[in-house]
Amino acid sequence: MSRRTPKAQASSSRAVSVGFSMSTFGFSSASRSTFGSVSSPLAYVSEPPDLSAISDPKTIVAFKSLSKKDSTTKAKALDDLQSYTSAGEIEDAVLDAWITIYPRTSIDSLRRVRQSAHLLHGQISASSGKRLAKYMPTLAGPWLASTYDNDKGVSKSALESFNRVFSTPEKVNQVRKAYQKSIIEYCKDVIDKETPHTLSDERSVSPDEAEAKYSRVIASTVLLVASMLSELMPEETLKHQASYSNILGDAKLWGFATYQDPFVRRSVHRLLHVCIERQNDALRENLKLISTSFLSKALNSDQTGSEPQYIEVLIALTEVFPSVWTESYTGKKSATQRLHQFLERGSQGGPPRFWAHVSSLIKSLPRSVLPFDEIHADELADAIRTGIQCKDEPRFNFISAFTAYVEVLAYISASLPEANQVSLAQKRVLPLVSEYIRPLPEPSQWKMPEPQAVPLITYAMSSCMPSSLMRTEWTRISKILIQDISTSLPEQARDFEQSQSIVCEQGRRYATVQKDLFAKHTGSEMQSFFMQTCFNVIKGSLDGLNSRSGKPFGAAGVILALLQHCSQSLFSDDIITRTLATFLKEDLAQIFMSPSCSRLADILYCCSEQTFFETAFSAVLNILLKSPHSESQMNAFRALLTSEKFPQKSTIATSNSKLQRLIVSRLNLCLNGASDWNFLSSVFSHSSNIMAASTEEEVLMTMTQSLTIEDNVPRALNGFSIISRVNPHMLRRYSLTPEGVKFLQYLLFLTESSDDNLSHIASELNTSLHSRGFLDTDNIETKQSMIDLIRNGLHETSHTSISVDTLLDLTFRILQGSDEEKIIMISKIIPEPAAWNGIIEPFLNFAPGLSLAITTQLAGALYLVQETNDSSSLLTGPKINRDANGYSGALRTAIYVVRLLTKVDLFVKLSVQQRSLIYEKLSLSYQLASDNLMISGSNRLWYIDTPESEVDILEFISETSRLTHSWLQSSSDWWTGDGQDSEYAFIDFVHDCFLDASSNTTPSSFYNARAYATAIAELIEIHGCQQSKATEVEEQLRAARRSTNAISTAAFLSAYHVPCAKSKTAARFCGELVADLTSPDAMKPHAQGLEKLVLLNCLIQSESDLRTTIAKQRIIFLIKNLALRLKEQSVPDPMKAEICRAFAVLLPLVRDVYGSHWTDLFDFLTQTWLKIPAIDSPGTRVTESCIPLLHYSLKLFSVLRSLKDSDDANDDLADVWKEYEDSATKGLLHCLTQSQHIEDESHQPMKITNELLARQISHLPSNNLPSSKDLFPLLYVNSQPLQMTAYNALHKTIPAAQEQISFDAALDNRSAKLPEELLSLILNAPTMASLDTIDLERNVPLPLRGYLLSWLLVFDHFQYSSFKVKSDYFSVIKEGDYLQQLLDFIFDFLGHSRGRPIDVSKFNISSYSPSESAAENCEKDIQHFLTHLYYLCLSHLPSLVKGWWIECKSRATVLTVESWTEKYISPLVITTTLSSVSEWATHQDTTVDDGTLNVRISYRAREITASYEVDEQNMQILIALPSTYPLHTAAVRGINRVAVDERKWQAWLNNVAGVIAFSNGNVVDGLVAWRRNVTGALKGQSECAICYSIISAEKTLPGKRCGTCKNLFHASCLLKWFKTSNASSCPLCRNPFNYG
Repeated sequence: MSRRTPKAQASSSRAVSVGFSMSTFGFSSASRSTFGSVSSPLAYVSEPPDLSAISDPKTIVAFKSLSKKDSTTKAKALDDLQSYTSAGEIEDAVLDAWITIYPRTSIDSLRRVRQSAHLLHGQISASSGKRLAKYMPTLAGPWLASTYDNDKGVSKSALESFNRVFSTPEKVNQVRKAYQKSIIEYCKDVIDKETPHTLSDERSVSPDEAEAKYSRVIASTVLLVASMLSELMPEETLKHQASYSNILGDAKLWGFATYQDPFVRRSVHRLLHVCIERQNDALRENLKLISTSFLSKALNSDQTGSEPQYIEVLIALTEVFPSVWTESYTGKKSATQRLHQFLERGSQGGPPRFWAHVSSLIKSLPRSVLPFDEIHADELADAIRTGIQCKDEPRFNFISAFTAYVEVLAYISASLPEANQVSLAQKRVLPLVSEYIRPLPEPSQWKMPEPQAVPLITYAMSSCMPSSLMRTEWTRISKILIQDISTSLPEQARDFEQSQSIVCEQGRRYATVQKDLFAKHTGSEMQSFFMQTCFNVIKGSLDGLNSRSGKPFGAAGVILALLQHCSQSLFSDDIITRTLATFLKEDLAQIFMSPSCSRLADILYCCSEQTFFETAFSAVLNILLKSPHSESQMNAFRALLTSEKFPQKSTIATSNSKLQRLIVSRLNLCLNGASDWNFLSSVFSHSSNIMAASTEEEVLMTMTQSLTIEDNVPRALNGFSIISRVNPHMLRRYSLTPEGVKFLQYLLFLTESSDDNLSHIASELNTSLHSRGFLDTDNIETKQSMIDLIRNGLHETSHTSISVDTLLDLTFRILQGSDEEKIIMISKIIPEPAAWNGIIEPFLNFAPGLSLAITTQLAGALYLVQETNDSSSLLTGPKINRDANGYSGALRTAIYVVRLLTKVDLFVKLSVQQRSLIYEKLSLSYQLASDNLMISGSNRLWYIDTPESEVDILEFISETSRLTHSWLQSSSDWWTGDGQDSEYAFIDFVHDCFLDASSNTTPSSFYNARAYATAIAELIEIHGCQQSKATEVEEQLRAARRSTNAISTAAFLSAYHVPCAKSKTAARFCGELVADLTSPDAMKPHAQGLEKLVLLNCLIQSESDLRTTIAKQRIIFLIKNLALRLKEQSVPDPMKAEICRAFAVLLPLVRDVYGSHWTDLFDFLTQTWLKIPAIDSPGTRVTESCIPLLHYSLKLFSVLRSLKDSDDANDDLADVWKEYEDSATKGLLHCLTQSQHIEDESHQPMKITNELLARQISHLPSNNLPSSKDLFPLLYVNSQPLQMTAYNALHKTIPAAQEQISFDAALDNRSAKLPEELLSLILNAPTMASLDTIDLERNVPLPLRGYLLSWLLVFDHFQYSSFKVKSDYFSVIKEGDYLQQLLDFIFDFLGHSRGRPIDVSKFNISSYSPSESAAENCEKDIQHFLTHLYYLCLSHLPSLVKGWWIECKSRATVLTVESWTEKYISPLVITTTLSSVSEWATHQDTTVDDGTLNVRISYRAREITASYEVDEQNMQILIALPSTYPLHTAAVRGINRVAVDERKWQAWLNNVAGVIAFSNGNVVDGLVAWRRNVTGALKGQSECAICYSIISAEKTLPGKRCGTCKNLFHASCLLKWFKTSNASSCPLCRNPFNYG
């Protein structure tokens, strides 16, 4: 394309005087025309703007960038200009340059460029103010045209920029008027002169982009012309009519009606529509031109995307200028032919309204264009049908299309002769009717969609068919239907169902058309004709049913369809009514149990308002009840009884007793799994019509009972689910009854079932009930039902009881409304005193275990409790009911009340009686729960111990403590005596009740005493004890001294131990007790002595002030007397325990006293320990009494140890200690063996005792510990303290033992072996399957810990033994294949076998202390332990680990272990290895003949460099440890070879690598082997007699020996000698030298 020089734009005539301000513009007359004198400002070839006057260089650069071809560069330049111009005032030069470049930029191909250009233009124009006026003639056209851009974002930006300057509609209109001529001239130039090639440079723009740009410019320009005509008043456009006429007479403009771009076509259609309204005269002058463009060409053109606009403007044009189809039309083909072509194209993707416009268009056409005979009418109809059947025609247009088709047929048929009408109807209407009523299986061009087809067919028949033709054809269609009924396939045929379904559908379509025909011909002579055809069809169908025993259900379907659609008309005919009555009363019952039963039932219900209905119904029902049970009978029942048309108030079914019995029997079959629920589902959905009230109640009660039968639960739940789905009101009524409450209880219980399937079904049913408002708390009846459900859940505990959490959820759901209403609800729910007493009393009557004396606040007072005769039977007998979690009713009630009061802060608003009851029972429940938690199952308040139940109980204890503490804390007014009417004064009443109830020696008295002591002690701790209270306590203490009941007195002393410490009365009481116990007969009888001991301990144990009030001499007498009593065999264990307890406090007071009592005490302790029986039966009297005795004797021993170790130790005590030390050690070790049988994790007193025993054993010296054979079995005991005691003892003795074994092995040269007892402990590793049921976050299984501790001891043997012994141990581990099981377990537990190993970066992998392991997360502790063991395996047994890794069959495990080891373990092993090499190198033995190696270690590079100096040269090798060492072997490379040939050198290197690999990964062994090879090769070597060096320049040894003098020479030295001496003689002896 040649470059032409652009012409300079001619200056336009001056604009009229226009006044501008910053916000408004005013305009006068338009400028004079310069049309045709300037080129379009849109062309891409134009003169660049003058930028010389612009002062800002950045702005100049931005303008130059706008001249680039790249659109992205232009967009960036526009953004820059926007930021530059927003900073200050716009320069004139900038404004000139922008006005020059804006029109071209506003039509750029890139959307972003156009949008940015408009935004910038609005900013510049608003800032320029009135300076913009002179540019408006040039700007108005492109600016307004841009507001019609086909991109909404761009058009919006252009409109916003225009409105930014011209802010009101009036101003916008002024712009249009002022610059009307220049705008029209701009539009004319664009339409006439612009092409895709003038707007775009074909060298840089693709043809598609150029075409899109041109189409957008043309369309926006045409729309601008249309907007000028539509927005301006006619008188304004008249001023420039010539310009408008000129552009409207442009053939190129109207030629765009067939342009390829739809946006362009729509804009032209829009312009023509505006012209029809505003420019009739101009159009009239150009009708031929318009007719050619819009009819001759456009009718046969592609109008996709513009079809709606095109046909609308075509209708408007035809209505105003009908001559465009006649006089003004010119073309090769007639207008009718063009119309047919247009119709054959269909809607071309247009909306449904297109076809309505087709009908309107044809009705508006001149008569000469419409068909005048059958042939032309048929052609027009065929054109429309072809358009409808076009493959691109949307299916949702079919209704509108066929409607238009029928309307056009009716319109053109009306003007044809009757004969032609009949012929046209037969060809164009009847196929529609036939295809609808009796559709063909293959696709048809006459098929219309449902349901709008029926009114169309009716309309077509009525408007397009003469009555004679209608009679003939409808009779024919009816006969065909009867024939199809009679010839339908029999039941035995394979396609029977399909054949009958086709007849049913045919009958339905026939009936729907017949219904509309009845409606259209009501009262006419056609009414009787249609009645006769219906009778014929019904008669033929009845005959078919009777003759074939009801099997052709298609015949029944035809009758049903007619009755459903035309019942009113049909029952008005007596003949049809009598015919149906006869059939229903006489024939229906005989054929009802047939495939047609459902349709026959519907036929019967269609006649429900007829007098013969009940007779026919009863006949059918009786026949069905008499028939034997079968599937067809059930189907018939469902069809008969479940119709929606069943008369609502009829009792014909509910009063039939046989039917009711059938329903119950079917229910039993369903619950037993012998039948499905299909029949009953139908019955339930229509229960009000079918089931009597008694039957409904029986059915629901039976299903509820089935919820308690394990095998029937899933089926019963299924039945309830069906009822909730099909008839929820039935369940709602039932839920309000007492039995319904049980149903809800069972349902909620099943939602918590461990069976996931049952739980899922029950949860879905429960959710369904909630969603249907069954538990609507606004309903009074529902609320009462829920209260009953909650009360039942608390009062009637059983294995089907719902959980406490669920009861609480229900409670919170009904606690709505005011506080008063909530109080009423809570009062109804909380158990009555008698009920609560009844459920907690059995547990209060059960004597607690004696070992609890160690933990309980009343301590030895527990020994005074007398066990009742029936306490055991109360717990094991049938009286104690429990829920599925093993919780008793007492525990459930307590948990419920605590959690309720924790969430609902209304306790103080309850009645005083209820508050007292709650406080009392919760305090006692707290004591019971604490005991049962201390010793699992001690009182069986619950008996299933699971991690979940333990968490539940701990939460209960914590919440109860927190709740009672808050009540006690709020009772300060009552406690201080300032508010006797306080809301918490009831606490005083409850405390008095506790104290009164503790006046006996029953278990219940003891629990009441404990509750009293706990509460009072907490009150004193919270509020202190004021003087007034102290006086009251003093009086009560005097009364307690006189009391004969030791339990209540002990409770009082324990509760008020703080104020008693300074009480003179307490001091006197203490003195009296000491005096009583000092007498010779103090322990006779033992019961009285025990009581005094218990009370004395209550006084002296907690407060040291009272101890100091006792005279030392009296204490000495007491100790000696009690020491003598300990020698008596008849003294029971509890009394001995109390004596030990008293001694532990009193002995420090007389530590300086000499006497025989020290010997008596040690004798007692050693004898007691040696006689301790095996503690293996928790709960028995013997075991329970042994534990406190052992515990307090150990505490006494601990006190004696501390007295012996003190600075002022008693000499007698020291001597006795030394004398009895061995006996005490034996006694302690005997206790150790006797205490290992009880799993103390569930027995806290035993655990406390074992921990105390472990501490005492830990003080024993190593030489006093038993042999390892006796200690190894203790690693697997059921007590962690004892297990750790055994481990610590073994860990302490192993180093010395291994030192001796290493010494003996070196002397005797014999193999060492690991202890057989230890090997037996690591023989079988645990598996992950054995840990599945264990909560590892809660505790570590003792067998697992014992196994891991055993391995830790194995590695202790390796650590403290010599190299030879280590090798022997290695062989033992390898031969026994012990390590494989350990590694399998390690990597299973740590997740490697699953491909998800844990992150151990936070563990100290190189060290682990079992005694300091983290107890807060046991699983993390095991992970740390196993990781450390793996580290030890790699450190001591690397070759075995490597062998296991290589032979591992799981590729995933191999890769995971390798990467995990490389990341976490190998760096530690490598560091340890390098450190050991460094230590060895530092301490090399320099006395050996092998010499020393110079070793350098690079920790960062994991390399060891070893060198050996030979004749001032270094022989060097490098050992590199891989990152996965020791899973991969160390690499050995030679760095500097000296004195040996390459073959021997490589042999040495391979030897080093082999030694490291086969000596259990010991790098030091490899270095020693290399050193020995080097020194062995150099041993005996002499210097060369020529160079006086051992190593030659070639790094070889002297190898040539003289046969005479026997001296050695280097070969290279000899050659030089021979060469320089010109002789081959020996340099020394001068004899001939045999060089070979």
